[in-house]
Amino acid sequence: MSDLRQIEAKIFNEDRIEELLEQLGCWDILTEQYGILYVAGLPEGDNSRSVQIKNTESLLVNIRSKGITGSIFDLVSYIIFGSETEQEIRDTLSKSKFWICNKLNYPEFIDEFYRVTSDIEVPIKNYNDWLKKASTKVNKSNTLNVVLSDNYITEYEVIPYYGWYKDGLSISTQKYFQIGIDVNTERITFPVHNKNGELIGVKGRYCGKNKEIEDKYKYLYLKPCNKSIELFNLHRALPHIRRLKEVIIVEGGKTTMFLTQWKYPNTVSIEGDSLSPIQIKLLKELGLDVKYIFAYDKDKDANYVKKEASKLTGRMKYGIIDIENNLEHKDSPTDKGREVWDSLYKNNIYKI
Repeated sequence: MSDLRQIEAKIFNEDRIEELLEQLGCWDILTEQYGILYVAGLPEGDNSRSVQIKNTESLLVNIRSKGITGSIFDLVSYIIFGSETEQEIRDTLSKSKFWICNKLNYPEFIDEFYRVTSDIEVPIKNYNDWLKKASTKVNKSNTLNVVLSDNYITEYEVIPYYGWYKDGLSISTQKYFQIGIDVNTERITFPVHNKNGELIGVKGRYCGKNKEIEDKYKYLYLKPCNKSIELFNLHRALPHIRRLKEVIIVEGGKTTMFLTQWKYPNTVSIEGDSLSPIQIKLLKELGLDVKYIFAYDKDKDANYVKKEASKLTGRMKYGIIDIENNLEHKDSPTDKGREVWDSLYKNNIYKI
């Protein structure tokens, strides 16, 4: 297998497509087709689905708005080095290879020439749009997140959000999770901690009236962190997981808040729909005697949940599958209230 194919396989096997897109400055990075396809907007573009990458070892890339189809290296050639024609893309292939290996820390694939001429790298343009900056400025290496000074309360204050209160999230629960408000960005805020309870980021949920921001940037990290190496709420849930010998794994932080309120404090969120290698490691560290329950959103079917759970080898794994269709569309397992959740938890848990 050539170096290029090995690099593609390594990116795929380590689940680093999202990380690479963020390094490239792409925005609104999402998965579609149950995780088979990554879509994103070009750094300078206004189409949130311009870039499409198949989540397979080949990492087939399609830049739809530019009519470019090829490899992940072609994507780098276009964004970083401005290559548009086939000849330009071929001419910058070695540079693109170096750029990827440098960003993802793959020194074993970097040619000796580029080891001593690393100034070949061309920096990504700076963009003035704070939304794009906030959505891409994240440390995505497999190292620890930087611990921030614990001044969250003084910077954002703890102010329960009335809209969430109307949704059923109590004042006391919002205070427990330190829900706040950032007036400048019109966002509900909540702190993100590592497994030791140290502050490493602040996430914001848009609550303004701009539909474009609501659609494209509903959630952003006002103080960015690498979410793929953390489990949201783990520091609070850990003693309960050890006591109950059970962990409930969900997609979003707000779901953990509702479940904590409903006396399911052993809940963690992966802040997405695909477990990263580091998150798998964190889960495995919980112990062999722990029961792992995957409670993903409605748009993830049984096969998808089973595929996700299969990453967690050697553990007791179960999935909450809504075979009675109590939920709709993209509902989280808590979106229809406690009665529906209780029914799912009691009657719809299946070994996977």
